[in-house]
Amino acid sequence: MKIICASFQCESNSRAKTHPQKYDFEYFKGEDIFKKLVVKDVFEKAGYEVVPAIYAVALPAGTVEKDIYFCYAEEIIETVKENSDADGIYIFFHGSMEVEEIGSGELYLLKEIRKIVSEKCVISLTMDAHANITDELCNYADIVCGFKTVPHTDQAESQLRAANCLIKALKSGEKPIMYIQRVPFLLKNDTLLTREEPLKTLIEETLCLEQQESIYSANLFLGHCWIDAPNTSASTVVCAANEETAKSVAKNLANKLWATRKIYRFKIEAESVEKSVELALMGKENRIFVTDSGDNTTAGAEGESTEMLELFLKSNTEKRICVAGITDPELVEAFWDKKDGEEVFVNKFGKKATVKSHGNILGWGKELIGRSLCLSFGNIDAVFAEKRCAFIEKRNFDEARVDLLSYEVVTVKLGYLFQELKPFADREIFALSMGASCVELEKLGLKKIIRPMYPLDEFEWEA
Repeated sequence: MKIICASFQCESNSRAKTHPQKYDFEYFKGEDIFKKLVVKDVFEKAGYEVVPAIYAVALPAGTVEKDIYFCYAEEIIETVKENSDADGIYIFFHGSMEVEEIGSGELYLLKEIRKIVSEKCVISLTMDAHANITDELCNYADIVCGFKTVPHTDQAESQLRAANCLIKALKSGEKPIMYIQRVPFLLKNDTLLTREEPLKTLIEETLCLEQQESIYSANLFLGHCWIDAPNTSASTVVCAANEETAKSVAKNLANKLWATRKIYRFKIEAESVEKSVELALMGKENRIFVTDSGDNTTAGAEGESTEMLELFLKSNTEKRICVAGITDPELVEAFWDKKDGEEVFVNKFGKKATVKSHGNILGWGKELIGRSLCLSFGNIDAVFAEKRCAFIEKRNFDEARVDLLSYEVVTVKLGYLFQELKPFADREIFALSMGASCVELEKLGLKKIIRPMYPLDEFEWEA
C-alpha cells in the first residue's frame, strides 16, 4: 500500500508584474520534503509506504510562466509515473496558482495525474482558505481540506486532516464524493477573519459537521480577489460518503455564507495613505504599525512603493520611524560597499542619508535569501531589500539588523498584520494604498470573473 506526497504552491496575482522565478521557490526533494510536510508519520503508522516527490513553495507573485511551472509539475508527474500503482496521493496546494496560457495550475496537474493512476487511487488535498476552487476539481480529486483560520495558523492541522481523511477512505474502501458550490461574492480578503463573527460561527459549524461519520470534510473557501479568472470567487466544498449528503451540506453552508456578505468590515482603522500617515504621526501609543496594503508582498505585490516613506520624510516629524521591506535591488547594490555610518546621497529622494546597517532578508520559508540595507534619514529608517520579501515577524527586523523595539511607527508591506507582530503593536492602521494588492475591488479591473458578483453587482441568490 503506497501513498505519494508532494507540495507545489504559489499564490498568484494577475496585477503583479513580477513573475516567480526558480530562485523564488523554496525547494526540497525526496525525504527532505518532510522538513516541511507533517504527514509522513501519520501515513507510516497506518501501514503505508510513503513516496516523497517534491516540495516547491514560493512567495506570492504574479502569474506563473509555463517554463517555471513545468519545471516543478513534471517532477511530480514523473514521481507518479514511477509509482503508478499508488493507492493514494496527498498534495498540499495553495489553490490560487494561475499559469500563463493554462489557467489553474492545480487543476492542470491533477488532470495529468489522473491520466496515470488507477480510478481507485484516492487523491487528497490541503488548500489555503483563499483558494479559488475550479468547478472541475471534483472530477480529479476526492478530498480537500482547507485551512480553518485567517490569518492562517492551522497549516499543520490542515495537512493532518487531509492525511487522516485519505487513510479513512483507503481503509474503508469507499471513494468520497466531492460537491462544489460556488458562492458569487468576492470581498476584501483582509475583512474576512475567522476569529471574528460571522466567520467564527460558520467555521465552528464546519468542524461540527466533520464529526459526522459520513462527512470527510466541510470547507469554506473565501476566494482570492487578485486573480482575474473564471474560477475567482468564494465557494463551499464538502466531501462525503454519498452525493446527497455532500450536495445538501455544501448548499446549506453556501446559503449561510452568502447571508453574511454585507456584514464584513475592517476591525481596525482603514484609511487613505495620507490619513494613515497623519494618524500614525498624531498617535500617542508606544508603537503603531501601518500596513501598506496595496503593496502587500504576501498578496503578490512588488513591495517597491516608496509613497509612505516619502510622506513620512515630508512630515518633519520627530518620531522614530521604520519603513521596512522596500524592494530596491539597485539601491542595495549601489550602496552595499559603503560602511555603516557613512553618508550617501539618495537621488530618488533628493536627500542625504546615513548607512545604518547591512543585513539579510528572509524568504517565504524563513531561510536567508539575500541582502538588506538600512538607510537613516535622520529619525526615519528605511530598510531596502534586494529581493521581494515580507516583514512578518520580529526575526525579519533582527536579520536586517534594525531594532524593532526602538521605533514608534513601523510600516510594513502587508495587509492585515501577521500574528507574530501583534505583540509589538499597540495600534494598527490599515492603509488603503494603490498597487497590485489594492483591496478596492472596483479598482481591480476584473474582466474574466463570472458575473454577477457581489459587491460589484447587487442581486439575490440562493444555492
